[in-house]
Amino acid sequence: MNTALVLSETNLAHELGYVEDWLLGNNFTIERIYRQDLVAPVPFPPADLLINMGSLSSVASGHTQAPSWLEIDMVKDWTSQGNNYIGLCFGAQVLAVALGGHVTRQATIHKGLEKIDFVGSDQRGPWVRWHEDFISDAPGAIIDSAVSEAILIFHNGNAWGVQPHIELTPETLERMAITIGVSPEDYAPLVSQLGANAATARAATLALLDHIRLNQS
Repeated sequence: MNTALVLSETNLAHELGYVEDWLLGNNFTIERIYRQDLVAPVPFPPADLLINMGSLSSVASGHTQAPSWLEIDMVKDWTSQGNNYIGLCFGAQVLAVALGGHVTRQATIHKGLEKIDFVGSDQRGPWVRWHEDFISDAPGAIIDSAVSEAILIFHNGNAWGVQPHIELTPETLERMAITIGVSPEDYAPLVSQLGANAATARAATLALLDHIRLNQS
């Protein structure tokens, strides 16, 4: 049985949702590690796959604090050894910076349920995009999906970055929004939209993760 190591916050954007469905369906054992427990120069423990989840922290130019620099260095070390990695939202941004790229802070938070094309599958979500920081470039990476203003899905070797929240279910989206402190009138429409498309979103997440796994060593 394979082991998936999940790096996350303790109580925000930590729920695996549809990603957990995929992990269990592919016989992964899930182990947890939390950002607050990262200590230099201790590397990540061995695993067949490292999944790096979302965060309110930032790796945008001019906004990166010391704990995030530590995480960037640890991800750089992990991925440079050819280990399998999937970064979701913040985890994708960390990978971009680890590759020498840049993340840019926006004037407003981008929030919506969107269909997203990616190379290798006809599945398009829809998935939630909820982020204030945009990936501008990821040197050396193959761009699998992008819009005019940001890179959305990319990979370099066995390391994949996925900006959309492919893990979110309607329930986990609502809990995340409440934890952040978003008002119900701001998050309820998005939860309803995702609920109306839940089966399609789940199928698209499983398809994307199958595609990623097929292209990892």
